[in-house]
Amino acid sequence: MGKGVTVWLTGAHVSETAHALLLRLRELGSNAECIDESHAARLGGATAAAHACHELCSQGVIVVAAYGGARPEGECLEVEIPAHDTPDFAAEKVLDELAEAGVLDLKHTDYSPEEEERIKHRLADLGYIE
Repeated sequence: MGKGVTVWLTGAHVSETAHALLLRLRELGSNAECIDESHAARLGGATAAAHACHELCSQGVIVVAAYGGARPEGECLEVEIPAHDTPDFAAEKVLDELAEAGVLDLKHTDYSPEEEERIKHRLADLGYIE
């Protein structure tokens, strides 16, 4: 079982970034779930959602928390999304932070040709490469 942690997103584009991050985590083979505002409401509010994050983490799940209110319980990486970051770019930055924290191993990830092409386009759009 992998290491569980909650990534609590705050700032701009939280919902969109949460879904982009969840998609990328799953593409990388991680056991990941998202608790957003609608999930928090169904659980009974932010306090219940905070507890659910802890329970999922204890089972090795990476939880993407995208709700306001009570801070998630247990190990939590709080990430504020700057307004100028696109959701996809913000998600990639979070992946880097998770790798630095030892939660993910990005070094052994092989990208498909299509993924490499998308990455090149993203970097070109951001002005990092031509």
